[in-house]
Amino acid sequence: MANIRKSFNFRTGLQVDNDNFVVNANGLVGIGTSIPQGYLLNVHGDTRVTGLVTTGELYAGIGTVGVLSATSADVSGILTVGQFKVGSSEIVDNLIGYARTTFITDNAGVGFHTTSKLGINTTTSPGVSDSNFNVYGDVSIKDNLTVTEGDLILTSGDINASSGIITASSFDGNLNATDLTSGTVNNSRLPATISVTNVNAAFTGNLTGTATTASSLTGSPSITVTDISASDISASNVSSGVITATTELNVGSDGTALTALSTGRLGIGTALPTSEIQVRKASGSLVEVVSDSGEARISIGNSVGVGNSSALLRFGNSSNDFDIINYDIGDIRNILGSSTNPSTGSFKWIDGDVNAERMTLTYDGNLGINETSPSQKLHVGGGATVDGAAYIQNDLTVGGIIYGDIDYPPVINSVNLNTISGVTTLSSLEVTQTVNFDTASTVSLGNTVAIGTDITSASYALRVDNGLTADAINSDDTIDATGTITGNIVRASAGFLSNISGSPIQIDYQSGPDRIVFTVNGIGSTSLLLS
Repeated sequence: MANIRKSFNFRTGLQVDNDNFVVNANGLVGIGTSIPQGYLLNVHGDTRVTGLVTTGELYAGIGTVGVLSATSADVSGILTVGQFKVGSSEIVDNLIGYARTTFITDNAGVGFHTTSKLGINTTTSPGVSDSNFNVYGDVSIKDNLTVTEGDLILTSGDINASSGIITASSFDGNLNATDLTSGTVNNSRLPATISVTNVNAAFTGNLTGTATTASSLTGSPSITVTDISASDISASNVSSGVITATTELNVGSDGTALTALSTGRLGIGTALPTSEIQVRKASGSLVEVVSDSGEARISIGNSVGVGNSSALLRFGNSSNDFDIINYDIGDIRNILGSSTNPSTGSFKWIDGDVNAERMTLTYDGNLGINETSPSQKLHVGGGATVDGAAYIQNDLTVGGIIYGDIDYPPVINSVNLNTISGVTTLSSLEVTQTVNFDTASTVSLGNTVAIGTDITSASYALRVDNGLTADAINSDDTIDATGTITGNIVRASAGFLSNISGSPIQIDYQSGPDRIVFTVNGIGSTSLLLS
């Protein structure tokens, strides 16, 4: 095709075929697209440039470059390369780390070195005062670790060697046997005489000498000695001998089984007894004093060996009997409540076989026998027998019948007798004041009744010193009266008698005929007696 040197001007654009080459009205060029946009040159498809391409900025999604030469490269994203080479260094592939300062290789590439301090497994570089090599984490060394100059200092952590030998010309510090987790230190490794300041180890075998600062022996050692003097001894079994503890003796965890203090207090179930002997459990405490034969005894008092100034609780002195004994001259007292805590309870005696109260003494002094709630000072729930004398200071109330004879004293003072039936028989009756028969249908008097006097005689049945008044007076024997006898009916079968010489008997006639009856007549005489 001939060269045509000609200018063309297309104001509305240029298009070759549909999308092979397009120049739109805005001056955007599209190759492989009919709609160029965003950029002056839009190429859809592969592009090959055989010459030099110069650009201010290069943007590409994925680019494949055979050889890339650049004076400077700024990659904000991820740069992925198979291998790379910096300067005259070796080609580097499979890179897993890098250093900001230079590592220098020498000795034909056998090793490398740096003049900077090195920190491993840390995000902070070592400081001026830090060591030159700092490893944060475990370090595993397959072969020897050699320190040719200076010290190997381990401030914390462990030295763990599964095999091999740790060799040192001297050892400074404390070695705990518990830190030796395996292996054996045998006699060939130890001198004949060992002199140490502290030994903290589990020890088996024979140990001689004096351990002046030993703190404890643990495990299950068997120790046979004449005397052990220590501030603390922990043992599972002490078979014989004498144990002397300066401060306290503990059995069980923290002394909770048994504790003996230097103050003389013994605690069972407590490490801090508040009395001389204290037994304490969460529930169900029991103290037993058992004798397989003979007596079981507990002595309390002010004298040693159950002396006179003591009391005794005893079982078995007599078969199946329990005794409470006070050997001194004092009392045996049962106390209920106190002045600061008064009680409203009772003393109770209970038959345990049937769980029944047999006797109850209340706090306010009522005693009930076979009565659980006594309402009187003595309340018997059933019969009572009194063989001796019984004294009742005040009233006696009997709800039923009194059987048998009652022996009264010769004189009963201030007693009123009241009965509506039956017969009252008296050997002698003395009345110092009024005798009232107002409601009596019949009053019968036997021999020797004196009213108003204590002078009696077998010669008369009734004697009245101060007169006698009644609706009807009927006597089968003599009536002797020093005063006036007044009655609607007065009859004396044996006559009337006056003991006062020269004093006639006055008979007052009240009313009605036939009121005075004389079985004997006395004429010319003041005595009306049967001759």
